[in-house]
Order: sequence, then C-alpha cells, then structure tokens
Amino acid sequence: MKELTSEHPELEKQIMETVEAGNVLDDTQQHEQALIYYDQAWGMLPEPKTEWEIASWIASCHANAHMELGQYALAKPWAELSLQTRGSDMNTGPLIELGAVCMRLEQHDEAYSYLHQAYEYGKERAFQGCPPDVLHYYKEQRMKRERS
Repeated sequence: MKELTSEHPELEKQIMETVEAGNVLDDTQQHEQALIYYDQAWGMLPEPKTEWEIASWIASCHANAHMELGQYALAKPWAELSLQTRGSDMNTGPLIELGAVCMRLEQHDEAYSYLHQAYEYGKERAFQGCPPDVLHYYKEQRMKRERS
C-alpha cells in the first residue's frame, strides 16, 4: 500500500478533512449525509484507488454507515474493499467488519471465516469495541462447527 503523504500531502489533508466531516455526521446518526462526504473522499483518491492505504479507512466508513442504515448488501463491497486495502494483517477491524456484514446477511460460512481469522489473531481482545452480538455469534458458530 502506498501512502498519500509522500506523493500528495495536500490531497491527503483534504481527504482526511472530508472523511472526518462525514464522521461527525455519522456520529450524530446522520448516516445518509455522512455517505455524501465518504463518496466525495473516495472520488478524490487518485487511480488506482485500491493502491492507497487511506482507501481502507474510507471504505470502512462507507461500510459502517451502510450497516447503521441496515443496508447490509451495500455495506458488503465496502467492507471487502476495506479488508483488501488494509495496511497490516495486525488490523483485525476489517475482518470483523466484513464478518459482521456477512452475519447480518446470513452468509454464515463467510461470516464465520472472517470472524475466525480475527479471533485467531487477537482472541476476544480483537472484538473490543464491536457490537457484543458479533462475538456471541462467532462463539455460537464455533461451537456448532466443533460439534459437527
């Protein structure tokens, strides 16, 4: 992954400000308005967009806003992009995010796979800050699979 800072520092600053403005709206339950800012930020990224490390953050914000709106099918491609563009394997957030999206879409094998990868890396600590039902779901799925 490439960082915008070295090649386009002013553009990175503009993108960060745009995403942060969206995050303020998202934090106040104005998810549809936040998506407008996230779309703008995504549009600012130079091509190919998936080569930039900041793409993961923008994609994750998109996914989260769609999740809050109950738009799980719209959240999934953004969650997949967030995982694809994450800067480090140590970052389990995109795995949990995509697992949660798949869980809501009742795509159980896929959900379990992503959540299991996160659990294997960080155990329960990896799930701190995510909705409690996600870890509960993972544990239930794990027990079912160990029994069969």
